Amino acid sequence: MKRKFLSILLLVVTMIANAGQRPSGGNETQTPRVDNTSLSAPQKGRYNSFKVSIYVRAYEVDKMKDIHWLDPTWNIISQQLDVDKIYLETHRDLLIVDDATLEQAKKFFHDRGIETAGGITYTIDESNSFETFCYSNPEHRKMVQKIAEHTAKHFDEFILDDFFFTSCKSDIEIKAKGEQAWTNYRLNLMTEAGRNLVISPAKKVNPNVKVIIKYPNWYDHFQGLGFNLEKGPQLFDGVWTGTETRDPGSNQHLQNYLSYNVIRYFHNLRPGHNGGGWVDSDGIQVGMDRYAEQLHLTMLSKTPEIILFAYNQLIGANLRPELRTPWQGQGTSFDYDTMTAPFQKNGSTVVPTTIARAADISLKQTDKLTQQLGNPIGIKSYKPFHALGEDFLQNYLGMIGLPMDMYPAFPTDQKVVLLTAQAAKDPNIVENIKKQLQSGRDVFITSGLFEEHSRKDCTSI
Repeated sequence: MKRKFLSILLLVVTMIANAGQRPSGGNETQTPRVDNTSLSAPQKGRYNSFKVSIYVRAYEVDKMKDIHWLDPTWNIISQQLDVDKIYLETHRDLLIVDDATLEQAKKFFHDRGIETAGGITYTIDESNSFETFCYSNPEHRKMVQKIAEHTAKHFDEFILDDFFFTSCKSDIEIKAKGEQAWTNYRLNLMTEAGRNLVISPAKKVNPNVKVIIKYPNWYDHFQGLGFNLEKGPQLFDGVWTGTETRDPGSNQHLQNYLSYNVIRYFHNLRPGHNGGGWVDSDGIQVGMDRYAEQLHLTMLSKTPEIILFAYNQLIGANLRPELRTPWQGQGTSFDYDTMTAPFQKNGSTVVPTTIARAADISLKQTDKLTQQLGNPIGIKSYKPFHALGEDFLQNYLGMIGLPMDMYPAFPTDQKVVLLTAQAAKDPNIVENIKKQLQSGRDVFITSGLFEEHSRKDCTSI
């Protein structure tokens, strides 16, 4: 046991020492170049290092037709949290917000110096196991296009919440799939739908519109439902990143480090086009510290913006004693008692009531830190597109202190490369390993990668 511990310790020290070192004469990393259409850096707003935004579901946007509902709910948020931007959703669960309501809501926020953008959630019934549209169904296709056109009419930018996938297995879809595997069928179907039903119709209505796709945090299983990380980031004007880790012991088993790591991975898919991170309040049941930590980790990735999901949570997720964790009062960086104490804003005394105050405290604390940081670096790990194996292992390694930086192409400029079972998807992985070793550099492989190749009768590793 002692020898095994020392071996692990030596591995950690070696990888950290060698990470990020560029050998002389090495090739450049095979990653997409930054082009001139990159998402712009945040303009000077209420924070120094990033923008803070709120996403509003169609349910709440629809209520904004009543100014007597909108005004007091916005006061709850704005008294506790400084906000730069609002994303107003036009559709969710077959609810389409009408033109007049959207324009009234836009004017309300513009009058208060808040930027606005649009949002779409392509669900038929989220409560019914996230029921999605069937993208080979002609009637569904018409509705998907109609929603995109409706949204582009009102906004120069809109984001697709992370339901732009399909789990439909209707008779129409089964017939359209034919002999294809479901994964291949859905990857092609959703890429086509994104291009022909969302992006092209939206830009025909509004040539200036930017269409952004948000990818959720469960990136290791995207392809099964049609999320295409190979083509999607190149097709859409930008991507957004779900960084919710919530309770790592829940059914997703998403480790805290993912809130940082997945931002870096999506950045490496198309540098300059990852617009920001996205966190909801679902982690507060394990303590308010968990919510704060997700915000911190997201912004430590140096992303230019964060979206807080959602308006209804910021007005309805109330502060309560059970959200104060047992270790509070011992000098932790997030201080619950300071967060809940009355404070002065614009000459008035404000008594915190919801998680909007926790977000404000956390993000302003992070803002001070990120101004002092350089660009993130880490041990480069190769995850080919649509690869499976050793789910989210890099996040577990991050939790023990190994800084991770995941890439969709084999890194050729590093003294150390980490390969997990995911790398087995690359048919040329053995040749890539040989080149790395023959150039005097190191490769660390997991037992999962070795076993995967053993099953393929590959004994070259």
